Amino acid sequence: MTDVPADWGGPEEYTDVFLRSALRAAHDLCERRGAELESLTCEIVPGTTGDMVVAATTVIIYRGRRCVFRRGIWPPSHPATIRAAIYASVLEERLMTRVVSQLGDDTSSVDL
Repeated sequence: MTDVPADWGGPEEYTDVFLRSALRAAHDLCERRGAELESLTCEIVPGTTGDMVVAATTVIIYRGRRCVFRRGIWPPSHPATIRAAIYASVLEERLMTRVVSQLGDDTSSVDL
């Protein structure tokens, strides 16, 4: 098992703190960039061996495209609030650099 500082909590507590922080950051991002937050969820990744793996998935409608961003958050590398800030920063960078409208292809999802 991965050694996690005791004050970070277990997977459930860490995920709750991450979600609260990431949700605020995602709403702020959407407001600033003119996007719409469809969902932000966390789930245990099935079929992993060893330590439990939890992934966060955000779905945002941006420039008419459905954009999906998924990253592992557990086991943690940072406290949950810092991890949420990093997650939101990378999400914004990916939205700004990887969402390009393709002529005639406005319906396909963009994996960020």
